[in-house]
Amino acid sequence: MLLSIGMLMLSATQVYTLLTVQLFAFLNLLPVEADILAGFLINSKPENACEPIAPPPLKDNSSGAFIVLIRRLDCNFDIKVLNAQRAGYKAAIVHNVDSDDLISMGSNDIDVLKKIDIPSVFIGESSANSL
Repeated sequence: MLLSIGMLMLSATQVYTLLTVQLFAFLNLLPVEADILAGFLINSKPENACEPIAPPPLKDNSSGAFIVLIRRLDCNFDIKVLNAQRAGYKAAIVHNVDSDDLISMGSNDIDVLKKIDIPSVFIGESSANSL
């Protein structure tokens, strides 16, 4: 993976994560083959994604995917990610509010989980601010 330092500033945690993933990939220790998803980042409207959210802009001549940035507020993670998927986003990034603490996103509702096909991740507020 090539990183352009001039275009991207990473925290120590993000650098550690990238290096760890790269090392695991090099040693062939990753449990699944990782695909790269690149796209344009859009803030969720409404910001908590607890109800249907605004879809990404029309693609016109753009061939990129759209990824939504969602604030951790109110409802469960599965609802947020499902609303992102239904709006047409290719991935969801949920971020903590007023904290860089990381928690696992989970769900007890198997029916909702079966409907989710897009990747999602949870990050701290500092990481979200740098995005």
